[in-house]
Amino acid sequence: MFKLIFRTITLLVFLVFLCIALAIWKGGEPFRWVGDKLITAGRTINNFGDFIDDVIAGGRAIQKNYKQIKEIIDQERGGED
Repeated sequence: MFKLIFRTITLLVFLVFLCIALAIWKGGEPFRWVGDKLITAGRTINNFGDFIDDVIAGGRAIQKNYKQIKEIIDQERGGED
């Protein structure tokens, strides 16, 4: 059990040093690539959220128009009886 814990800690320390060395050696280029991809994903999610908001607002407008038409029809039916 101690071997597993020791190996896990060793691997984590190695990965931290590897990331630091890569950041210094390449000037942070790989991290910029990840950052650019995250920005693109964030913009896409934001645009999708705006689209959903428009769909919800449009659905409410359709529902309101439907209720108004239904009330007009009900009033006309009530007047004929």
